[in-house]
Amino acid sequence: MASPIQVLLIEGSESDARLVVRELKRGGYEPRWERVDTTAALQAAIQRQPWDLITCDWIMPGFGAPAALALLKEHGVEAPIIIISVEVGEEVAVTAMKAGAHHFVSKQRLTRLVPAVERELRETEVRRTRRRAEEALRSSERRYRRLFETAKDGILILDALTGQIEDVNPFLLQLLGYSREELVGKRLWEISPFKDVAENQEAFKELQAKAY
Repeated sequence: MASPIQVLLIEGSESDARLVVRELKRGGYEPRWERVDTTAALQAAIQRQPWDLITCDWIMPGFGAPAALALLKEHGVEAPIIIISVEVGEEVAVTAMKAGAHHFVSKQRLTRLVPAVERELRETEVRRTRRRAEEALRSSERRYRRLFETAKDGILILDALTGQIEDVNPFLLQLLGYSREELVGKRLWEISPFKDVAENQEAFKELQAKAY
């Protein structure tokens, strides 16, 4: 069964665009596609909907890949961008990649298109998964920080190996009458309220052994 895919083709030639679509169909995709060849049309297309794949000719009359890539970058488009052009020189390819393209395929070798598409779609999904995980982690850290800062219990965070205080919440600072700077970096049994209390060191050893 063919895989549906939303494809935006930045291409000056209708016939070349259809060749790209035909190659995608041969590779097992079912493209719903749109061709644009001006700045205004490209801007309208990327604002109208998200795209799974964007292909772009390198040179078009009055428009071209450098301008298109700059606009895509400005709008934060995530879809993989594949340059499809007769221009395949190394200098052009390097320029395209630096400008934000993900791959470069020659119009004379369109059989290389589908493998490139498959690879870039996989890598795009990996990037999205990583970004979602990073966003979830940041959100979790923000929630933790709010709880830590507002808790009405004294909380110390200790290094599990050394027993050094890594963080302390405002409630405990107020309770003990210390500043954060006076506590962070010291071991629990080195600060005055707990100094030389052997039970503190024994409790820490138990914490290391049992993890609670």
